[in-house]
Amino acid sequence: MNTISNNNKQFDIPIVLFTFKRYKTVLRILKRIEPLRPQKLYIISDGPRTEEEKIEIDKARKIIEEGITWNCEIIRDYAEENVGIYNRIGLGAKWVLSKEEHAIFLEDDNLPEETFFPFCKEMLERYKNDSRVLWICGTNYLEKYQPQDGSSYVFTKHLLPCGWASWKGKFESYYDGELQLLTDKDIVKRVKDEYTNVSLYHQQINSASTELYRKEKNQRFSSWDFQMAFSIRAHNVLGISPCYNQIKNIGVDNLSTHGGTSFSNIMTRRFCGIESFPLAFPLKHPKTVLTDLEYEKKVDKIILFPKRIRIKSTIARFIKRICGINKYEKFKSKSTELR
Repeated sequence: MNTISNNNKQFDIPIVLFTFKRYKTVLRILKRIEPLRPQKLYIISDGPRTEEEKIEIDKARKIIEEGITWNCEIIRDYAEENVGIYNRIGLGAKWVLSKEEHAIFLEDDNLPEETFFPFCKEMLERYKNDSRVLWICGTNYLEKYQPQDGSSYVFTKHLLPCGWASWKGKFESYYDGELQLLTDKDIVKRVKDEYTNVSLYHQQINSASTELYRKEKNQRFSSWDFQMAFSIRAHNVLGISPCYNQIKNIGVDNLSTHGGTSFSNIMTRRFCGIESFPLAFPLKHPKTVLTDLEYEKKVDKIILFPKRIRIKSTIARFIKRICGINKYEKFKSKSTELR
């Protein structure tokens, strides 16, 4: 049965919204949150890069706040200037979890199923003292997956970043936002050995290493999630993924800077073109805290770039080596840093 107990009490887990210029998508998200009437709502908003963006962002902040229709404590963290995705999401989550024991996090294009919230609540309580579990994901890139034991969720080492929850102590301990562990050769070797797909290892370690290169060049990080993907494997911890996808991406448009602006891109289709479905309650729990190998291998194939893209990347690295260009340097630098 898809039934959720509703005793008209306010939801007691803080919900965090990461926002920028969008407001129409955020209003849709607020409509999903509204029946819960959470006691605390955090709004973490990045700031403008231009005067034109300031007008857009100020408008979005105002409309979003007007869309909160229930009485609750609103905690605002509004950047006055653009600080980037790592500072807003990675460090923003750390800031929230320095104040709260746990929280649920949604970006401005993450439309959750109503069942996402009770799912997170139950998982936060059940695994709060289990050091093997770092976070709860709302995403399942397979849309639907049926574990052999009929469980409602699986454990995974994959990064599934759209709609998630975590705990104060574990996030503070395990999230290696500065990628310090990436310089430890023993850890990197162990991480490589534990991947179920070596091509995916090279893809993801390259992404993390590119971020570390940016740091060494005193450039802004361009992600928070490459760090998270590495942190999960470096600390040998797990995430939880529901058997039915709980988050639908509603932000493939010209306001997107990371998720993709068009479904013509194959990776955008894979990550953002999936549907969400309600979970059945009561949840059925796995008997062991172990990764589901079949699930891991299927998700490997979705996250891994198509072969033609991997070949192009290999050729690009070869050309850079001939030209004496660092393999993590782009051929053309962007004129404007993207959020």
